[in-house]
Amino acid sequence: MEGRASTAHPPALARRLGTGAAAAVLALTLAACGSGTGAQEETDTATRGFASDHTEGEVEIPESPERIVAIGWAVPALISVEEAELVGVSRGTQDTSLTPQELTQVEELPEVGTDLEIDVEKVAELEPDLIVSGLASAMEFDYSELEQVAPVAVAAMDAPVQWKETSERIADAAGVADAHAELVEEYDARAEELSQTYAEELEDTTFASVAAWGDGNWTLEHRDAHGANVLADAGLRFTEAAEDGAFSESLSVEELDRLDEYDAVIVRAQENGDVDPEVQKIMDQGPWDETEPAQADRVYPVPFVGAMSYTTGLLVFDELEERVLKDL
Repeated sequence: MEGRASTAHPPALARRLGTGAAAAVLALTLAACGSGTGAQEETDTATRGFASDHTEGEVEIPESPERIVAIGWAVPALISVEEAELVGVSRGTQDTSLTPQELTQVEELPEVGTDLEIDVEKVAELEPDLIVSGLASAMEFDYSELEQVAPVAVAAMDAPVQWKETSERIADAAGVADAHAELVEEYDARAEELSQTYAEELEDTTFASVAAWGDGNWTLEHRDAHGANVLADAGLRFTEAAEDGAFSESLSVEELDRLDEYDAVIVRAQENGDVDPEVQKIMDQGPWDETEPAQADRVYPVPFVGAMSYTTGLLVFDELEERVLKDL
């Protein structure tokens, strides 16, 4: 999903939910589960309309859902909101936006699949009254079979920078908007604190965010990319976009001199602060050491960069202050 014409992020899984065998299994599962499992069954539960991204009109969802299955980016949006009644989650790409504590919480919940490989039977066994999805729009997921289990509410991102809007819509669908707003408030306050405290140091510093995905190239991330947009909230200045408008560029090692246009470089790091292995492969090559930020010793590995959630964003801010801002 990283960039319009870029190969910056690992390709999304392209396989969709099966429609033949899965449908047969689903029918059997719904019959076995009995009352209270299907969206088709009449209920006295109060409902409301939600503008879901998987359909042209509104869908009817429970006003106060009590059993929620979260898939895709709905998981990091809801896992730290205690009021969200999660009974099952999917795993996959969004795991990178979980804090260590949240990862433990997710591992303790029933798993219903990975990325696009959602097991309808497992979802039905959990008897949800709502399924909330944050799968990216580029994944083109078919929700028709899940809709036979429970109402489906979808908030899909078209670009990484939309994670905030997506998270807030997911929280609204789950009926926990007020509780989620507390995370938003904490995130915004911390971002403002860093922006103000280090305003003088940041004023004349232009940053590049660098990632790598194992294809031999490296990725230059601009303002709205995965690796930059949270950092930008804390006052870091990035270039707005590539010449073609994309929010990231996949470049060859021979193009590392592009980094000479920047004063400092943020690279992705593991939780312990070690440079991400794929980025390290790029840094170990000769042209890297010749770049101006490397020569000036202004290359900063920062853990959790690339995360897109309010809770992990707070971790990014803490790491950023300790590893970068205090050193400027």
